[in-house]
Amino acid sequence: MLPRRAPIRRARAAARQDTGLLRAVMAAAAAALVSGAFLLAPEQPEQQASICQQHHSVDACRVW
Repeated sequence: MLPRRAPIRRARAAARQDTGLLRAVMAAAAAALVSGAFLLAPEQPEQQASICQQHHSVDACRVW
């Protein structure tokens, strides 16, 4: 008689659930990183231009 395949199906179903959880965690991490970038980046780059000009010449800081 052939062995039953139910344990294999359960293992595959559990692996799919783990993959779904991993994808959800990765998506949440990516969303947190993008949100953090929006919150930390200044709306006007001129706000950080003064910091550049303290350490470098005006010509070097003229990227904005």
